[in-house]
Amino acid sequence: RASDPAEPTEVFPVGKAVEVLPDEGAYRGAHLPAVVARFDPGLRSYAVEYDALAVSGASGRALPETVPASQVRPRPPPPSPAPHAEHAAVDALRDGAWWLGVALVGGGRADGKVAVRFPATREEAEFDLADVRPHLEWVAGEWRSPEDMETSKRTLYAKGTQIEVARLEADSVVAWFPAIVAKTIWKNNLLVEYPFWKGSELCNEIIDIKHIRPCPPRASVISFCVNDDVEGFQDDGWWPGKITEIHPKLTYTFKSATSGKKVQLHQNTLRLRYDWTDNQWKQVAQNLSGTKFTGGDRVEVSSDEEGFHGAWFQGTVVKSVGHKFLVEYDALKDDDETTPLKETIGEEHIRPSPPAIPVTNGFKVLDEIDAYTNDGWWVGVISEVLSNQKYKVYFKAYKEQDEFELEQLRRHCDWVGGRWIQASLALQM
Repeated sequence: RASDPAEPTEVFPVGKAVEVLPDEGAYRGAHLPAVVARFDPGLRSYAVEYDALAVSGASGRALPETVPASQVRPRPPPPSPAPHAEHAAVDALRDGAWWLGVALVGGGRADGKVAVRFPATREEAEFDLADVRPHLEWVAGEWRSPEDMETSKRTLYAKGTQIEVARLEADSVVAWFPAIVAKTIWKNNLLVEYPFWKGSELCNEIIDIKHIRPCPPRASVISFCVNDDVEGFQDDGWWPGKITEIHPKLTYTFKSATSGKKVQLHQNTLRLRYDWTDNQWKQVAQNLSGTKFTGGDRVEVSSDEEGFHGAWFQGTVVKSVGHKFLVEYDALKDDDETTPLKETIGEEHIRPSPPAIPVTNGFKVLDEIDAYTNDGWWVGVISEVLSNQKYKVYFKAYKEQDEFELEQLRRHCDWVGGRWIQASLALQM
């Protein structure tokens, strides 16, 4: 049997002015001023009467309630009249309760007003100086300020982290905006900056971490399919939608899930849609069928044989046989060394020929590439740039290095889920 809750470390007497921190309902997260009416040691609870909440229809009679002792604390000491520092954690009095917020620039202005940001609801409001106090925590029988405490829950988003911030409409997420963490603030709050913001609206914001997520997997899709669930970059953010048409020059018709409007977008401004669920990325279901090959299709073939890992050999499908394919290779020869080799290949070892990706500015060190050697394309990385036409390539699987001309190299990409993905290429805005 679970042990009984511990006795409260202190018992507040009848008539004691306290604050109640509800854990549910409309006042969840706020501190409600109240007065102790009774303490029940058996239930570890207090009967309290609220200062600002009244019984409906009872001519202003204070609302009574029984609350767990764990939700009751004394009232903080009166605040000093000093102005609040920028981004200081404060409590603001609204609707008879003290709500946790962040003081903005001008906290304690000449007009006696304080601007406060509420990161959880993404609201801002102005308050009289008397209605704003420094935020304090009641810990082990003493008052402690956020500056004197270590945040019990360390944020995963340190200064400089690239993240995405939710755009909300009617409490629903309609888009995600790229941002950078500029500062961590008390508990779960962050100051973020929007590097791509081009409008006249704010270019930074203080928000609760519940409104952000990490950047999705940095995979750049080289080709999309009709009905793919994607996100398109428009108006400074990523908006969900679907691919409805495919056009030449890597251009697609994108239908917005929010507005239903259709626009043409280049592949560099599209990405597969992933949702951040239970602290992990989940790709949204795709409307894809298995890849089918027929006679005459150009393909590439891999092998599990020792010494051939990481290589793809070009060929042409002669015919399909169930889930296997008869392929004639371009460069591999039969035992007579003159007849093109033909081989029956399982579907797990065959893929379409990859798209020709232009290399306009050459390669850089650590770029992942395929190098043509020994009759096939072998995956490696650029280890040294000798000139804009010559490179050294390192093959990790074989711990070997060799020199290649630019025309013998191509960007590496993978055939995943019915589309080409270039994993090492970040989207360029």
